[in-house]
Amino acid sequence: MPFTAPSVANKGNLFRIGPRIDIQVAVGELVTFNILQDTLMLIPARELQPVRPGQLLVPGWPGWQEGARQAFPYRVELIVAKRVLASTWRADDNFLVRPYIPTGPATGVPVKILTCTIKNIVPQGRLLPLSPGDQAIAVACYSYEVEVIYADSAGRTAALTLQSGFRRQQAVVYPASGYLEVNVTIQCLGSRIISPVVPPSGPPPPYKPLRLWLETRV
Repeated sequence: MPFTAPSVANKGNLFRIGPRIDIQVAVGELVTFNILQDTLMLIPARELQPVRPGQLLVPGWPGWQEGARQAFPYRVELIVAKRVLASTWRADDNFLVRPYIPTGPATGVPVKILTCTIKNIVPQGRLLPLSPGDQAIAVACYSYEVEVIYADSAGRTAALTLQSGFRRQQAVVYPASGYLEVNVTIQCLGSRIISPVVPPSGPPPPYKPLRLWLETRV
């Protein structure tokens, strides 16, 4: 159908003329599986008290040790701590690609990536028992966003966000009487601007081709 045809099929569509530009980011993922157990621990503590007028608490001054004991008497605190029963990890790489789509006249075609930042990491973990034995499969499901700030040829900057999609890692653990804790660390390994449209080899054609990309807005 010609683009100029009087049809509702073209309503709300935007047409971009020119070479296609993609933003590509390489991301490193590190998932740590920890089997933890809550335990009680006694620790020494000092209780803060107001210092009496004229009391010297400067180290090296006469009466400092005696004054410190009076101002900060020792006592014992009972706290809840975490004991690591088992730990393992998995690492993976993720390659994210997003086509550049101009949102307005504020910036032009990106020519340089300035920063790459990881945002909104959402991890979830669960244990899947194996039978027989006390082994289990620890499963980590997570997602995150990568914010890229780029500059055009005029030095103007803009930002775009790449979605990681659904990510999953798993490992065999021995939970015993503990519970699972999942930690996810994400790091940008590199980013670049690419053009997936490669011109054909050989002499140029007698005509100049015109490439159109269609963006549909619902």
